[in-house]
Amino acid sequence: MEYTVPSVALAAQALKLLSRHKYKSSSLTEIARKLGASPTTCLRVLRTLEREDFVHYDHETRRYSLGPYLIPLGDRAAELNDAVARATAEIGRIAAQTGMTTALVQRWDDRPVYIAAAQPPTEDARFSRLSISIGQATPLTAGAHGRCFLAYDDESEWQRHIAAGLRPMTPATITDPVRFADILRDVRRQGYAVSDGEFHRGATAVDAPIFGKSGQVEFVISSVCISSQLDERHLAEVVNAVRGAARKLSEWNGYAHHMGDELEPEAAKV
Repeated sequence: MEYTVPSVALAAQALKLLSRHKYKSSSLTEIARKLGASPTTCLRVLRTLEREDFVHYDHETRRYSLGPYLIPLGDRAAELNDAVARATAEIGRIAAQTGMTTALVQRWDDRPVYIAAAQPPTEDARFSRLSISIGQATPLTAGAHGRCFLAYDDESEWQRHIAAGLRPMTPATITDPVRFADILRDVRRQGYAVSDGEFHRGATAVDAPIFGKSGQVEFVISSVCISSQLDERHLAEVVNAVRGAARKLSEWNGYAHHMGDELEPEAAKV
């Protein structure tokens, strides 16, 4: 039996909503409308969260935003969660090895969210250092990290997203349903994904999934750089580094089976 406390669920939904850039500063009316809850109920929940410093209320603008206590709480969660701490250390190693900005991505419902990022050493000038905003959500259907989550879902889930429409983020975003499904099958077969300019113009991402013991994708490692700075030789090296790290972290989680082990990394961008 599944037990749910409605007020706790609503509080969690409110925090997730305020974590999105579009809703980072929202009125009570906007929050209630977006969450499909009554303003009175939302007000009680928000005032409770405010007292505990989980949200901040601006009395001049009458808008809510995330509260200050979430900053040390998030840092502490990263330290105490062994899987996150180990993955965070690993992306630092990959950034130093490849010279590319590297991030750790987690899926919140249908939104991949950056939860940690690492930059290469300042003396490493192979690539421009790119900025990644922790907490930023990205579309599930555009780019390499979304594919690493979706590829291991049931194909009926792919069709749900296709039916909802594949939103073009740039002219390079894959919006053809047949090609989109074929690429997801390639990712599932190879164990990694590469995208070129599909989420941000001129940026290439190399991603690989980290599995939990049950076989679900828990996190994705994503290395990004300016596309014009990446040649085919270095792309293959990055694929090896990212896929190897994801495999190691998956095995630490208790996952044994890996796709793509028998394949040589391909430089083709999918």
